[in-house]
Amino acid sequence: MTSRAHLLRQLFVVLRLQQLRRAVPFEELQAYLLEQTPVGDQAQSYTLRTFQRDRRQIAEWLGVTIDYNSARRGYEVTETDALPAGHRRLLEAFELQAFLQLPAVLTPYVQLEQRRALGLEHLRPLLRAAQQRQWVAFDYRKFWEDEPARRTVAPLMLKEFRGRWYVLGLAADRQDSLRCFGLDRLQALELLPRRFGVPADFDPQTYYQDCFGIFRPDEEAPQRVLLALDADQGQYVKSYPLHHSQRVLVDDDAEVRVELRVYVTHDLLMEVLSMGERVRVLEPAGLREQVEAASRQVLSLLRQA
Repeated sequence: MTSRAHLLRQLFVVLRLQQLRRAVPFEELQAYLLEQTPVGDQAQSYTLRTFQRDRRQIAEWLGVTIDYNSARRGYEVTETDALPAGHRRLLEAFELQAFLQLPAVLTPYVQLEQRRALGLEHLRPLLRAAQQRQWVAFDYRKFWEDEPARRTVAPLMLKEFRGRWYVLGLAADRQDSLRCFGLDRLQALELLPRRFGVPADFDPQTYYQDCFGIFRPDEEAPQRVLLALDADQGQYVKSYPLHHSQRVLVDDDAEVRVELRVYVTHDLLMEVLSMGERVRVLEPAGLREQVEAASRQVLSLLRQA
């Protein structure tokens, strides 16, 4: 079985135990795994011995301890908080990888997006390196460069945005600032024997708290962003909020007005522009001016066509 399938199965085990919040007999866990389409084939020969090996790896890689409760005759999570949201997104990423391997007989019923995220094979080794505080090296090519450059990085956390995955860390040549690297532009990943220390002021739970996207301009402060959307577009934004800070201030037949507290970045600008004429930026003035300038440039290019 591939390491990807191993991790997928182990994540299913952890999520199931945390969901039930009770002692679960091995036979019940075994039956549950057989019901999960992405891991069913691999679980056919899932023995108690394999489960015990999974327990050790789950404790090592995911920081989740599973013990047997003899009084309740089942296994339960004993030493962990709830599985972080990042791990849940990892589960979804690995589920997607398994789903993409659908047998040919099912393909008439499923139409997948032709564009697929690249670099997902680096998720597990980077997660391992971040947990063990282990330096990594890889070849990295920026979109505007012809040749890749070898980079040495201390990975601190994995970040997902718009279906793409990134690793945030300290680059060996610039340890005074955090850098973000797209996994789709990363090749020849190597785990190094050197260890690193996490900066005392780095908190992975709050680092991206006020961000929309992958960029955090530390020299600036988050701003109040006020958007007025037409009624139809507003329903989309209500059902799939732009940011966890989103608040709906107005919701009627004329418009939906939402407030965010985020850094004003290029990612946010691109999101607003993607809504076209269905959104107006009320605040801040700087973002409104950027949108107007971009709109004028597009109009100018269309006139030249």
